[in-house]
Amino acid sequence: MPFSSRFALLVLPFLLLFSGLPDEVVGQAALQGIVSDATSGNILDGANVTLSEVDGDRFYGAATNRNGLYQIGGIAPGRYELRVTYVGYEAITENVQFEPEERANRSFDLEPDEGMLDEVVVAPRGGASRREVGVQRITQVDLSRIPTPAAGGDLASYLTSMPGVVSTGDRGGQLYIRGGLPSQNMILMDGAMIYQPFHIVGFFSAFPEDLVSSTEFHAGGFGPKYVGRTSSVMDIRMADGDRYETGGTASVSPFVADVTVEGPIKEGTSSWIGSFRHSLIEQTSSWLMSRQQPLHFDSQFLKVSQLSESDSRCSALGMRTYDRGQLDSGSSDEINWSNVVVSGRCLFLPENSNLFLAMDSGISTFNNQLVSEDVANLEAGVTRFHLNTNMTQQAGAVELEYGMNSFMEWMSYDMNEKFIGIQDQSEDMFSIGFHASAAIPLGERVTVTPGAALSVYPNRYPASVEPRIRASWQPFGRESEQLSAAAGIYRQALVGVNDMRDASSVFTAWMLSPLSDEQVETRHALLGWRQELPWGLQLSVEGYGKWIQDQPVSVWSPIARFSSELALADGVVYGGDLTLELNTRRFYGFVGYGLSWMEYESAQASFGSWFGEPVQTYHPPHDRRHQLQAMGSLELGEYTLSSRWQLGSGLPFTRPIGFDEIHYFDGPLPDIRREYGTPRVIMDRPYGGRMPTYHRMDVSLERTFDFPQGEVALQVGAINAYDQTNIFFYDIYTHRRVDQMPVALYGSLKVTI
Repeated sequence: MPFSSRFALLVLPFLLLFSGLPDEVVGQAALQGIVSDATSGNILDGANVTLSEVDGDRFYGAATNRNGLYQIGGIAPGRYELRVTYVGYEAITENVQFEPEERANRSFDLEPDEGMLDEVVVAPRGGASRREVGVQRITQVDLSRIPTPAAGGDLASYLTSMPGVVSTGDRGGQLYIRGGLPSQNMILMDGAMIYQPFHIVGFFSAFPEDLVSSTEFHAGGFGPKYVGRTSSVMDIRMADGDRYETGGTASVSPFVADVTVEGPIKEGTSSWIGSFRHSLIEQTSSWLMSRQQPLHFDSQFLKVSQLSESDSRCSALGMRTYDRGQLDSGSSDEINWSNVVVSGRCLFLPENSNLFLAMDSGISTFNNQLVSEDVANLEAGVTRFHLNTNMTQQAGAVELEYGMNSFMEWMSYDMNEKFIGIQDQSEDMFSIGFHASAAIPLGERVTVTPGAALSVYPNRYPASVEPRIRASWQPFGRESEQLSAAAGIYRQALVGVNDMRDASSVFTAWMLSPLSDEQVETRHALLGWRQELPWGLQLSVEGYGKWIQDQPVSVWSPIARFSSELALADGVVYGGDLTLELNTRRFYGFVGYGLSWMEYESAQASFGSWFGEPVQTYHPPHDRRHQLQAMGSLELGEYTLSSRWQLGSGLPFTRPIGFDEIHYFDGPLPDIRREYGTPRVIMDRPYGGRMPTYHRMDVSLERTFDFPQGEVALQVGAINAYDQTNIFFYDIYTHRRVDQMPVALYGSLKVTI
């Protein structure tokens, strides 16, 4: 019996247990609603809603999820005091009466509490150590703490400060998360896929601080509603515009300039927010870093939001990004890519029901091109249309989540003999799927959440069943001390193919699996412990394993050459992350350590002819064994001082061991005694060497000035403050070392009105 079938048999009893539960106990009532910010309409994740019986001892409570939704079931009829609280906002308290079998919808808009603005820094459910296993919730406050050479934080800078996340450095925009490839990351923007939102300058993405409401980052073990990727999920909710006042921000630094404007369409019920961003590093780098960095990016964003009296909320957004540049300024090769996303999302709370419904639909396109003077250009693109529905329903103490997803994808690529046998082609794929999971409390201290996803690919792949399960245990009955675990099977029908032999390669061609009728499969297993310590410290420890099957990789040859073939590899990843966090009124500090061990096994004919063994095991180029991150933010009166230090052990690379000359005999016979042949490089075993250790410090100092019309923020800082020479990649064809950016001093100005 296949492993997935055996796993499904373990999960099935839990789902069958749920299927026999009634919607509610007879005679009991239910309450649900959405909690949001009264000004912007942004949902509040982690708000507390409690019911205290007026003439009794009954007590009920729930916290909102990332849709701002709370659901309380099994309420005994009677009079209660209802209280809604969230740090930094004025609490709402009122008396309510519940009749037998009443199902009520009550949504709340919380007003910011001016007297508690300083306490907003202690945002609940955010921070690096406030996590369930594999899941971290990232807030705007978290983004603002990381020094970024702009007038605000960015999701890219924050993610690269996390243990378990390996980046290509300060250019390229590639993130490897716990051993997965960049093409195996799912990045959702209000439910819509965006393929490559990380800009060519590694500090920036399409998600600056001002545009992000919240992010749920799954480094592994994610639930069944996420299908189609095998490594990680970044579920990003974009901010809504202000529903009452028109305003905005404008900022400039030597790296980037941007403008964000927002305001009401119809006061109190609808709003808009727009952003325009343009890089400046190509123009300023010649004097900022003593040499030009031929790197450029820009992006445009617009979102419109509507709130109705019936508790339904709808929004529509559009985004375009464009990146262009030379990752190696000494080469003529230029990479460019672009994203275009148009999507809509609606949330519904039907009257007299305990059902919450979310629907989203949209279209996303991605195109990239590698332009070279030496070889033929490479081009590839993908377009995706999706329609998703997701429902949440309370049945007594059990929360059920289920839904349907469908998508259509069109791919085209022209590889120009980059990979032998893969040339110019167009493909398409349709998929429809269903998912369900149930959060089942087993007593007061244990919660088990089994689930499964079913995906059908007509005429492409066999139907896929992906069972998954999560569990948490609070052995001492306190949320501050929790053991959690997750496991599951993840498959990916569409693969992103690039040349793994080249550490600087960003060009990606999306296609159906080119070598097999099976999808890429990864199995996840995670175990984590969260602990509150004295003096306000938070500790999180997490271990994980991933087992990879049928991953396409570049065929290695003992001879360095432009063209390659693809082969299949299996892989295994083991690792662990440790984070320690301190959050006080004036100081925030974070230390994270990540340990990872990764190995691929692949059978290739060239291995047998050169190394004497047809099967080789090797550490792939993103296998960073040790990673240490430290970050601090300190308020000194009217100033805020922030710093980040990163240390990473060297990444693998393939060493050249010599060279020879080759003569060709398909034309006139060469005179091998008098004529030189064509030089070629002879390679050692794949990835047998290690680059030098990487380390860097970034610092910034900021002060904000308040004026009647708004505020002005001034910032000075330095990237790579002590000018460490870090290697970006080693060019095996020309024996050149390409380094990352040197020290860069900068200043920024941000005006908010």
